[in-house]
Amino acid sequence: MMVPARVQGGIIILEKAVPDSSSSAEIFTGLQTENDVLDEIRALAGGLRRQNGSVPGDLDFTVPIGWEERIGHLDDRPIRRLIVFLRSTGCEWVEKTGGCTMCGFYCATSRGRAVSAEEYVAQFEYVMDAVDLGDYPVVSIYNDGNIFNEREMPAAAIEKICSYIDGYKNIKKVVVESRIDYSPDEHVQKMKKALGGRQLEVAFGFESADPQVMNLCINKGFSAHNFDLFHSRMRGMGVLTKPLLLVKPPFLTDAEAVDDVLRTVAYCVSRGIEYVDLEVTTVEKNTVVHELWKNNLYRPPWLWSLVDLLQECRERFGDRAHVYVSPWTYSVESLDWARNCGKCDAELGKAIERYNCHFDTAEFEGLDCSCRDDGWREAVERQDPRTIPERIREQLAYVRNARLSSV
Repeated sequence: MMVPARVQGGIIILEKAVPDSSSSAEIFTGLQTENDVLDEIRALAGGLRRQNGSVPGDLDFTVPIGWEERIGHLDDRPIRRLIVFLRSTGCEWVEKTGGCTMCGFYCATSRGRAVSAEEYVAQFEYVMDAVDLGDYPVVSIYNDGNIFNEREMPAAAIEKICSYIDGYKNIKKVVVESRIDYSPDEHVQKMKKALGGRQLEVAFGFESADPQVMNLCINKGFSAHNFDLFHSRMRGMGVLTKPLLLVKPPFLTDAEAVDDVLRTVAYCVSRGIEYVDLEVTTVEKNTVVHELWKNNLYRPPWLWSLVDLLQECRERFGDRAHVYVSPWTYSVESLDWARNCGKCDAELGKAIERYNCHFDTAEFEGLDCSCRDDGWREAVERQDPRTIPERIREQLAYVRNARLSSV
């Protein structure tokens, strides 16, 4: 029996009590385990991915998605960093499980069509012709997936790209991205050798140290224990690791999201990791987050929450944690992103950019706006008494019914 409901601040409010014939025991009992909830998440995610359709026939896989310059850090100094976005086969985790709930990168890939080593190399050569790589001490190579998974990117391609990089003496560090379960020692060692002794750093979506957030809210598919083993292995090979932490996963309140990042940064600091990246959730097409957003069940984080989070990190961890905020522009279109009321967004965005240079929270002093009290305060004080599995099941049921009613 469907219970009439309304949405308020991302929380579904039941309009009347559930009748005895459909007791709450039927809805929220141990019969619905976390695995059942995860199955629901993956079923929705997989169905949404199929809406991407097939890859456009006119895409040239010898041309990358693009590249851009961002702030990087080397020897505790801000430097110029080049980000190269290669057009790839796509993350295998999407094919297996529907992928992470917030990630729409699959739209920018070949969606499973194999990209050859020659095509990947040609994409990097395209960048070399357009940009002087020698201007960048740090080069990041992203493939919207896992660079150490040979089913996504042939080892021969990354080795050839690294051999090109070895010709630029000014490049001191190379950053790649991969899930931690795609990092065979032999593959990593070959890449290190091809780089001629340069520093190699592996960025990976750690997202959260909380197992429920990591796996139910995000569908990450591994644990903090898996990360500990991965981090130990990489350190043993002289490879840096950089956790990417998600700011405001779906199904969390604003206050819970800030607290989750703080606890995850503390976890990373306890493992001796000094640099972490905050990846701020954006709304990207054909994702679980997109579906929640369309039904007023998700709002990207407030900029005030980011400022609050950065100030709290500085106060708690000092120089033990350098917390960088990644720009919320990616290889795919975003429909919504971190924001306040609109009047103060640009000013706070520029302050965050300045903060990223030296991790100086003094950049936020004196910033204020009426929305800090009128909107943000209410958002961070809002609570959700339900467990994470309960709220996920209710919100997914709401989404399913909304989809059925629109057919």
